[in-house]
Amino acid sequence: MAATKQAAPQRSGVPADRQRRARRIAYLGCAAALGYGVLKAVWSLGGTVGLRDPEQFRPAPQGITGVARFFDYWGTPILAGVAVVILLGLVYPWGNVAVVRPLLRALAWAGSLLALTGVGEFVQTIRYYAGDLSKAWLGGIQPATFLFVGACFLVLGLAFGVPAWLTRR
Repeated sequence: MAATKQAAPQRSGVPADRQRRARRIAYLGCAAALGYGVLKAVWSLGGTVGLRDPEQFRPAPQGITGVARFFDYWGTPILAGVAVVILLGLVYPWGNVAVVRPLLRALAWAGSLLALTGVGEFVQTIRYYAGDLSKAWLGGIQPATFLFVGACFLVLGLAFGVPAWLTRR
């Protein structure tokens, strides 16, 4: 028996070439979200990857309740998972439900603002390397970590906006 290639899932009303491009960009955005989410999860578990001074980075929170502490540590990795769901919903048929589609598109357009945050991270890191900012600005984080986070935000922001645009009807 010859193996047949199964067609990729299609969203109704969207040309196949735009759908393929949107899916590739969404996958790239998923990688950026997971990269940032994993970094924050490592920090939440007590890891020191990308930190210059872990004691300065994570001071003991005073007067924070258990719920607030949970979201302080795990809020960002959870939001990274939500970003993956939004991106995949834009390019897979399960996100094409009449109620879900407008919500996913609105969230994607809002998420595209993360690209501005990524650009801001790059500008601030360049200013640090140029000598305009002191080490106190880093807050215990390595400069290369800011570049990584900036790249994740830039890619994630573009990956929200471009598939939202490409999968329009």
